[in-house]
Amino acid sequence: MSTSKKKVQLTKKQLKELKETVQAERERLTNKLNLDHPHHTINNSDSGKDEVDSANDDILRRSEMRFATREGFYLKKLTKTLGLMDNEEYGICEDCGSNISFTRLKARPTSTMCIGCKEESERNEMQNYHGRMSKSLGKSVSFSS
Repeated sequence: MSTSKKKVQLTKKQLKELKETVQAERERLTNKLNLDHPHHTINNSDSGKDEVDSANDDILRRSEMRFATREGFYLKKLTKTLGLMDNEEYGICEDCGSNISFTRLKARPTSTMCIGCKEESERNEMQNYHGRMSKSLGKSVSFSS
């Protein structure tokens, strides 16, 4: 923990509650991804299907993959959060160094920014949407056709 950051103001009880929440969510997602993985490797033969059925199957497969990717990113965030908890760096805004409120952490345990910094970040992001980078995929986002 760097010396410029403030010590987290969470009580042991609050930290324990948040850690249990994060661990339970991580376990749920890990189990879900392990159970769902074989589903993606099912033989998706299109023989005997009409074009509409094949298109619907393709849309479903793409949606499942998108959700699995999102869940994979969320799983990484949960793991990072547990590491921050173990290193006593949890609950400190990565932008300004202030404490993140228990209320915010309870609503979103993976928060790394206080509400003020997050709102400012989102305002800046919306004001400068051209050439913006996707935070989850690291690719440029284009809003023009």
